[in-house]
Amino acid sequence: ASDIIKRIPLSNNTVERRIDEVSSDIESFLCNYLQMTHFSIQLDESTLPDNAALLLAYVRLIMNQEIYEELLFARTLITDTKGESIFYVLKDYFIGKAIPLSNIISVATAGAPAMVGRYRGFISYLKQNVSGVIAIHCVIHR
Repeated sequence: ASDIIKRIPLSNNTVERRIDEVSSDIESFLCNYLQMTHFSIQLDESTLPDNAALLLAYVRLIMNQEIYEELLFARTLITDTKGESIFYVLKDYFIGKAIPLSNIISVATAGAPAMVGRYRGFISYLKQNVSGVIAIHCVIHR
């Protein structure tokens, strides 16, 4: 067994390729499941040290009678951090993965105006597309 392990190539490129393959498989499995079930989503926008804006999306779902929480994606916000931009990053991801927006039953966000603004916040755009979605202010940000 140790001889077999010694023959496995572990160059930087090999390790990077395998990590990419595993993460792609996990993302594919998760997205396929999200296409068929209702779930809640949590979004957080933060700024990196180089002033780039990053949007993190986590999902919470029930699978095999257990509650799971998974990181769905981390995307750079290219243009700005307005509610509309945040909504379209999420919507474009869902379209690309064939996940119906209507499968979102609730959303948790921080209390920033870009997220909760009555007319131009992310939640207002989501509610225009998903009727009945429940919006929650994340307890950590209260």
